[in-house]
Amino acid sequence: MTSLVGFIGVGNMGNPIALNILKKGFSLTVFDRNLRACDNLVQAGAKAASSIEQVLASSQVVMTCL
Repeated sequence: MTSLVGFIGVGNMGNPIALNILKKGFSLTVFDRNLRACDNLVQAGAKAASSIEQVLASSQVVMTCL
């Protein structure tokens, strides 16, 4: 099972999807141009990335919602 998941685009649609991934026990790294969009996910246990490249470097699977 893949455990390192990256998610780019955690706005209105991506945020609930990313939260469900996190709730299933996956290690999640998130990025959004609006850094505040990541706040609730970080509070729930996700790691915030400062760039798309950082998400790619730390993930085995990357999902986007753009």
